Amino acid sequence: MFCSYNSIVFTGISHTLFISGLKNIKAQTASIIASLEPVYGIIATVILLNEIPTLREVMGGIVILTMATYSTLKTKDNT
Repeated sequence: MFCSYNSIVFTGISHTLFISGLKNIKAQTASIIASLEPVYGIIATVILLNEIPTLREVMGGIVILTMATYSTLKTKDNT
């Protein structure tokens, strides 16, 4: 029962809101936001659970942030 509740509330509703939000933004912006979800998860874990990320997690977050920044800057240069 608890797993059903979690899947409906935390997954179903959040994805529904994300998909409905796509109507208001460009596809590239949505993809950058979606690619940053692991970074948001690490930050939320640090804040809410006081858990320190491993070096591997930090390095992964840096790679994701670097690529998101590069993608954003490259798009601005093309327009």
